[in-house]
Amino acid sequence: MKLYRIIIILVCAVFINTIKAQQLSDSAQISLLTCGAGNQLYSTFGHSAIRICDKKNNIDLVFNYGTFNFSTPNFYLKFSRGTLIYMLSVNNFRDFLQNYKYENRSVYEQKLNITQDEKEKLFSLLIENYEPQNRNYRYDFFKDNCSTRIRDAFQKAIGEKLKFHNQNTTGNKTFRELICPYLEKMQWSKFGIDILLGMPTDMRATNADYMFLPNELLKNVDTATINGIKFASPVEVLYQAHKISISKPLSPILAFFAFMAIIILLSLLEFRYLLKNRKINLKIFDRTFFAILAILSLIILLMWIFSLHYPVRNNLNILWLNPLYLYVFFKLEKSNFYIILICIICNLTVLCGQCFLPQHFNTAFFAIIIAATMRLIMLTAKMHIKIKQNSLCRLLNHFKIILLN
Repeated sequence: MKLYRIIIILVCAVFINTIKAQQLSDSAQISLLTCGAGNQLYSTFGHSAIRICDKKNNIDLVFNYGTFNFSTPNFYLKFSRGTLIYMLSVNNFRDFLQNYKYENRSVYEQKLNITQDEKEKLFSLLIENYEPQNRNYRYDFFKDNCSTRIRDAFQKAIGEKLKFHNQNTTGNKTFRELICPYLEKMQWSKFGIDILLGMPTDMRATNADYMFLPNELLKNVDTATINGIKFASPVEVLYQAHKISISKPLSPILAFFAFMAIIILLSLLEFRYLLKNRKINLKIFDRTFFAILAILSLIILLMWIFSLHYPVRNNLNILWLNPLYLYVFFKLEKSNFYIILICIICNLTVLCGQCFLPQHFNTAFFAIIIAATMRLIMLTAKMHIKIKQNSLCRLLNHFKIILLN
């Protein structure tokens, strides 16, 4: 393994020194490549890269920010904590394009209208970024990814002459609103993401912030200018993905509202039986339901405290995914009334506070909140009825003792 790493380092060193020694010819062309969405969650937002094509010098390379190694030890733990290292990689253009064709992802190209000096500056900047001590960086989905790094490289190489013109005619959206359209076909992923992302995701994005999305970078590059001259040529389609019909699974909204309706009916039936001094045993369901809510609350807390991803902090989902559910899980009908009351108040705060709370809540959450509130109310009702029944028994026993005496 050590020998393998040494070989890789040597090959990279030779590659860097080789292209460092070369200068771009006057016919060299630099392009922005924008790739369409993939089927995996990490690829659903698309991808951006820079192509350097110089046929005279036999160069046709793609500088690709935002790549990572799936075989990294503790990959998922590092990803969730925000400590996973991303890197700039360099690929042959033909291999790069072939890979996206294989994945059936569209590839678009915008050739940059920049001077020879600006090409050299941008090329040198990319080579410098590819140095072993510079190529690795800590990824930030909103602030430091494959698209923002390219945006920053353009601005650094060209300077203040490069102007990105505001295309947001409908006003600045939040980061959450920007990623929503990309998740329309992945409703369950969106549901999970909305649980984990907190208030920072609902901040308004500036025009520069929009370019964390490859498609937004494409649109901004398409209208950008250098001293009044168009920054890029019109978009060329290098590969157009063919459409594949995918059956839509049951959406979380329908699933959880159906779940809510069942819970309400069962709870009303249970209450009716209680009044007749009969019982429906829903303890197993209640323990399972409250256990799931408690586990999710602990995940939110752990992400908030230990993850370096700032969008997961200040997460108001902690109101309805309340850690107090852990106590309710263990105690159920023996729970403290005030603990249950706090849980109910937190739930009502989310249900009634969508208009004033500084965080967006997925519509499916409301069905879960109503179902949880209904079960909490039933716990208090059962405790109250039990107390009344015990008091009545004690009173009858008292009268029985008096009559016997």
